[in-house]
Amino acid sequence: MDILYYEKCAQFALQRRGMAGSSLEGSGLRVYKRYDFNPQAIYSAVGKGGIVMPIVSGQFFGDTSGEMVYTLIVAVNNASRRIELFNPVTENTQTYALGEFLDRWILDGSDCITAFRVDEKTYQPNPTDLSDIELSDDLKALGELLAANAHNVWALERQSEGWTYGPKRDDNKLQTPDMIPYTELPETEKEYDRKMATSTLKWLIAMGYKVVS
Repeated sequence: MDILYYEKCAQFALQRRGMAGSSLEGSGLRVYKRYDFNPQAIYSAVGKGGIVMPIVSGQFFGDTSGEMVYTLIVAVNNASRRIELFNPVTENTQTYALGEFLDRWILDGSDCITAFRVDEKTYQPNPTDLSDIELSDDLKALGELLAANAHNVWALERQSEGWTYGPKRDDNKLQTPDMIPYTELPETEKEYDRKMATSTLKWLIAMGYKVVS
């Protein structure tokens, strides 16, 4: 499967920031590939000046080739529920309904690229490559139990700080919609704990350990 318009989106992002270079890496940016749907993390990345390039169906932007395409998040307005994106087909920015875009992005796999400036003080993690490790069904079930326990540990710690449930995250009121049982969390929120748990199990296997009951 081809993914179109990467260079167009990268060049538009670099030009907006007044950065030289023919690519994100060539401009001194550290580039990451993300494979999970986590809107809050993406909003935070945009707010911190990061470059965020989701991959969605080209049909969303009027491309009729049937291929997936890159786009660039220019701005997100949670209050109005609107998102400004670079349309790689028309090569300009357009505003879309936030929910409509997120639904499309979920349907198309939730993949994206993020990129940030780095300097000599930037920590550059280098985790073990676990891409060739497959978990058995039993270990996947164990990973789900570990994920649920991690959420419980997190919730207990937040409660000790005074956090309670609220329909929207409010740091001033110490409220969060995640103060609910793991089983009631949306899949997008479960995925964070699940990823940490399964990565730990895969690392143990990669290091030669065996997990037995």
